Amino acid sequence: MQNLVFHKKGFLFLFVLGTFVLLNGCEKELAPVRLLRFEQDLFDTKTVSQPDHFYKLQKKYGYYYDSYCKDVLNISEEESAEAFQPSMSKFVSIPSILQLKHEVDSVFPNTTQIEQELSEAMAIYIKEFPDKKVPTFITYLSEFTIANTTYDSIIGIGLDFYLGSNYPLYPALEFPEFMVAKLRREYLIANTIKAMAIGRYEQQLKDKRFLAMMLFEGKVRYFMKQLLPTTPDSLIFGYSAKQVQWAKENEAMIWAHLVENKLLFNADPSTYMRYFNDGPFTIASGVPQESSPAIGIYAGYKIIENYMKENSSVSLKELMGNGNWDELLKESKYKPK
Repeated sequence: MQNLVFHKKGFLFLFVLGTFVLLNGCEKELAPVRLLRFEQDLFDTKTVSQPDHFYKLQKKYGYYYDSYCKDVLNISEEESAEAFQPSMSKFVSIPSILQLKHEVDSVFPNTTQIEQELSEAMAIYIKEFPDKKVPTFITYLSEFTIANTTYDSIIGIGLDFYLGSNYPLYPALEFPEFMVAKLRREYLIANTIKAMAIGRYEQQLKDKRFLAMMLFEGKVRYFMKQLLPTTPDSLIFGYSAKQVQWAKENEAMIWAHLVENKLLFNADPSTYMRYFNDGPFTIASGVPQESSPAIGIYAGYKIIENYMKENSSVSLKELMGNGNWDELLKESKYKPK
């Protein structure tokens, strides 16, 4: 779901840092994450009918509340002085939205496991980026519009994108089959960390060359794998097991195809985005239908992986801050066989 991330700058929120806890009989370092359940507060039956309900939400969530109203629900900014109350009052009383909230609650009756997994990832994050703060994670309902929202120190998680591949509304909304297969709880953590990386570093994409896009996406996947060391490649890349295997077996062919078609220094995104878009396979001339989708991303990851092997003294923080794409390619010494 590469195109379902919304990013906006300028919001500071509270965060929590942690030390060590005993988990499943093993001592694991954690940075405790406690999800803020915005959708629970929004639809709270005890307060939703009170005149000041939305004003209190606006006070509690600050800029996030305003952004949710404007950027997720597309409510006019003219209502901001009233805490968007007219439109929000209608939104929380729509039967289909109330049904969606019920269905989300049934899939996510609690978020204990999500918090645990995010805590483990954030423990690695603060080790690798000691000058950074753990973001605040907020869950919400987007009515199937935006899977993740990212801000300077907030990561939003749209729970309605993780109701399971058998959820009947996904096909009804004409989500393609390859996408529906990934709208599962198993993808939630990987997609959240991916959104975090994109939000932190997307300003590096001023360079419009294929090379820049390929290595940027490769760095994002490398970041994900470092923070989620036990997560399978299928969730990192959004591949089936068969597609993971195809990519591994055809790594040299993928690279040869990109070079022979002179894609690396192509600066016209309209001609090369098919190598980065999700799909049932990579829909590009000369690429077989049994291919994995978005092979440009996979190639970028393999180059970055090789770069880090060749430059073992480079930290994850240094890698992520390096936007010199030509240097990264050259120093990776990437030559798949």
